[in-house]
Amino acid sequence: MDEKYFVARVTTDMVDENSGKVKKMKEEKLVKAYSPTDVEAKVTEAYQAYTLPWRITAIVESKIDEVFE
Repeated sequence: MDEKYFVARVTTDMVDENSGKVKKMKEEKLVKAYSPTDVEAKVTEAYQAYTLPWRITAIVESKIDEVFE
């Protein structure tokens, strides 16, 4: 089984210091992994020291099949 590229959407809850309201910041991460479960493990490892509440809200297989460096 070959690794594929997945797009993981990560949502972070941030409190606006001026209004006190919780704002959701959404980011997309490109992850090279074998499966969505593998993506979840890699993202969780990357965010383990993150202090704000976060969650993975979507994992979609990317159409990207190769990256040239």
